[in-house]
Amino acid sequence: MRFYKMAKGDTLRRGRQSWTKCVRRNLLVILLIASILFGIALGCVVRTTWSPSDRRNIFYLKFPGEIMLNTLKMVSVPLVVSSIISSIATLSMKTSGSIGLRALVYYLVTTVIAVITGTVGIVIISSGKETIVDTSEISKGTSQLDALLDMIRNAFPDNLVEATLSKKQTVMSSKIIPINIAPSDFNQTNANVARNGPNNFTTIDVPTIISVPGTNMLGLIVASIFIGCVLSSMEDKAKPLVDFFRSLYQAMMRLILIFVWFTPVGLTFLVAAAVVQVENPMEALGEFGVFISTVIFCFLLHGFGTVPIIYLIVTRKNPYVFIRKMSKALLTAFGTTSSAAALPFTMDCLITKNRIDKRVVNFIAPIGATINMDGIALYIPMLIIFISHRLGLSLDPARYVTIGVSAIGVSVGAAGIPGAGLMYMTVAAMAVGLPAEQVLITAPFDWIFAQFRTMINVSGDSFGAGIVDHLSYPMMSHDKAEMTSESEDVFEDVEEETNLV
Repeated sequence: MRFYKMAKGDTLRRGRQSWTKCVRRNLLVILLIASILFGIALGCVVRTTWSPSDRRNIFYLKFPGEIMLNTLKMVSVPLVVSSIISSIATLSMKTSGSIGLRALVYYLVTTVIAVITGTVGIVIISSGKETIVDTSEISKGTSQLDALLDMIRNAFPDNLVEATLSKKQTVMSSKIIPINIAPSDFNQTNANVARNGPNNFTTIDVPTIISVPGTNMLGLIVASIFIGCVLSSMEDKAKPLVDFFRSLYQAMMRLILIFVWFTPVGLTFLVAAAVVQVENPMEALGEFGVFISTVIFCFLLHGFGTVPIIYLIVTRKNPYVFIRKMSKALLTAFGTTSSAAALPFTMDCLITKNRIDKRVVNFIAPIGATINMDGIALYIPMLIIFISHRLGLSLDPARYVTIGVSAIGVSVGAAGIPGAGLMYMTVAAMAVGLPAEQVLITAPFDWIFAQFRTMINVSGDSFGAGIVDHLSYPMMSHDKAEMTSESEDVFEDVEEETNLV
């Protein structure tokens, strides 16, 4: 009896420890969910005395949320620049040769497909909804060609410092010009104008390029990619500058991990203000339900439909057997929402269960966990387009291109750790000129998306290793004896980095 009580006590104690550990690991998610519930309750209470037209009261109610948004915006530019440069600069195409080239081609193809999948998915469910002309336009009369040229112009800024503060936009400005009409040009149409004398004036609309406030995130992303490629080609000569950007990136990530704990407080007041402002709460709730189900469907379509088909076409092997052997890594990614935490399991499953060459795994898996973020690339267009439709903004083809390029650039530098997704969604919204607070309205649901995003990222990395191994097998078969124990060193380094995170 005594031993039974002792065993029962040990079981209860282990259960409490496991529960405590689970709560501590998911504390931020719990606080985010609690903040959205408290924000809704606060908004419902306030709504009994305020109306959506009480702009000044709502303005004050959002103040804590604005402070929280400012902290995220403060680190957005140095974070994106340093993350993209440090990620690309670590790639050595000279040493990795064809393996690296094949991996980068695979990453680019799957990322573009993810962007297209997300864009098409959200556009389909939004079709038929009325949109109004974007009221944020500074001037009227600009065409879609002007918007496309603005996108290309902003992708190549002439001043990187200015790009952090403003971006270029084409507007139609009025210009007064003189009309000098020769006597030989007189006709019935211009006779009345010429009758007043030779120095007549008229007003015409002239396209003019101006600077508008806002961060040119697209230009910074493109410039960072170029700089990273150049530093990668310089190898050891660029080491001091690469180390600088790595240190800057780590510092920004530490700041984010500090600032993110203020998110539940700011989110509470932003949600409360949104509840007061919304005209039809039940309609908005229905929109979010459709959005969540569509996002999850697109995740599953890309991760377990499109990418496996690519694997089948290239290797002629059953992709779902491959997925089954990767189940341990995928479940770890789903539970931890961290590609870095799942990396040791990913490498182990690839080497021991799917029999992928160690050299390929040692090169592909760590890089894929850093720059191959199909989940984020798919989710960003869906979120941005969803927000735009909720605000009643119309999107022209140029803006769709801008959203896609921004999604690709942001996904390249996205950190594979929990808590960073919200930051990158805010950056993507800023890149296309949307209010950042709209992103935070979806923050309570982001923990659901984060689990699927991470699982899709790990799945894409794993299939990439399998495809590259298949394509590189003839090249590596003759020197298979050169395989070393590098994988063990990589496991140790990854586990140390995971513990630090």
